[in-house]
Amino acid sequence: MDTDLYTGGALNKNLFCSGTTWMQEIAPLIMSGGDPASVETLPNWDRVPWLEVRRASNLYLSKRPSPRMFATHFHYNMMPRGFFEVKPKVIYVMRNPKDVFTSSFHYYGMSSFLVDPGPQSDFLHKFLDGK
Repeated sequence: MDTDLYTGGALNKNLFCSGTTWMQEIAPLIMSGGDPASVETLPNWDRVPWLEVRRASNLYLSKRPSPRMFATHFHYNMMPRGFFEVKPKVIYVMRNPKDVFTSSFHYYGMSSFLVDPGPQSDFLHKFLDGK
């Protein structure tokens, strides 16, 4: 990604099940001065697209008007070079690990594309082991 992509933008960086969707809703509302049209006209994945998702390349991200907002689960050392050259604003979302565990357990349980979490005690061991 080129440096123009990050100029005048904000990046929503967080861990899995830590408030991504909430941030994809609230950040555009803040940027639009509370105008609900900013969140009612586009789905959150188009409004604040994921950098690591293949479909992001079809959204012409660098041509979007400033401020541009993106979401990612990339670690700091995985960010493209342009990110470090421009130094955009970053919103780093952190959440109580107990809440992340609970949210993840229920998310895994309802999502058909993820592995069944099994019993909560087994899922807790996997969660604590980072698996």
